[in-house]
Amino acid sequence: MRTKLSLKSGIELAPMVDIVFLLVAYFLINSTLIRNPAIKIELPKAETAQSEVEKKIIIHVTGDNKIFLNEKEVTLTNLPVEIKKLITDRDKDHVIIRGDKNASYESIVSVMDYVHQAGITHFNLATEPK
Repeated sequence: MRTKLSLKSGIELAPMVDIVFLLVAYFLINSTLIRNPAIKIELPKAETAQSEVEKKIIIHVTGDNKIFLNEKEVTLTNLPVEIKKLITDRDKDHVIIRGDKNASYESIVSVMDYVHQAGITHFNLATEPK
């Protein structure tokens, strides 16, 4: 009794689909979807916090009360001058103040005062959802 051996021809797709799926999963897990600032601060939590939209003027106040304007360190007295350089339309430009929860209340209020002195009437304090 003699049997014929048949050769399979063609490409197996199942292993290739598995490999492509693993590559896609790897890159999705390891990619960052939002821009993380270089200045690390820990925001206070709030029930009504909303996600932040990219804004033009962002002020960071770190836990040791250093002030950064768009990731560039500035002094408190220079803050209004630097903000005025960035303003294009006082009515439409918004400032986001990202104050670390360990920053002093006085430094946050001082930043808000200097922002107001620069002519900005619309600003937000950034928080994180609980």
